[in-house]
Amino acid sequence: MDYKIIVEEKFGKSLKEIMHEVCVEKKLEKWEGAEFLGVPLKTFTAWRSKFRYGPMQMKADRAALKSSEAMEKYKNEIIEIDLSRPFEHEGNSLKAYKELIERSLELEKYKRTNKAVRTVSDIEITWKIGMLESILDSICQFESGKLYDQYMFEARYLK
Repeated sequence: MDYKIIVEEKFGKSLKEIMHEVCVEKKLEKWEGAEFLGVPLKTFTAWRSKFRYGPMQMKADRAALKSSEAMEKYKNEIIEIDLSRPFEHEGNSLKAYKELIERSLELEKYKRTNKAVRTVSDIEITWKIGMLESILDSICQFESGKLYDQYMFEARYLK
């Protein structure tokens, strides 16, 4: 029995469109999807795998897409940056620290987009980029007074 033909005729769409609707739009589990389409569970899971609509496949595809988008963003951000340029601030000031964090962030983004200079894994570089961005955000919030305001707001509700 050719379930593909039966299902496509029943729903008037291609199997890929039907599976997208069932797995992505309606988010049906494999048992529900098989019942909804009127096919055996093995057939449904085979179709789901074929079109990469399984939960783990979709998560992996989303992660790969996000990684690819981040790489493009990083490439665009660092395209004109000279990593060997001199520092504007020196010493132990907040400005010098902020500049060092910004420059470290540029360096990590460069390492993330350039396979030839990688010394650690993608996960470590990605984690370090997130950490540096968080530190930089905290410095900017501190400079604007928002970090203090946020602390006071949150502390008030803990009493």
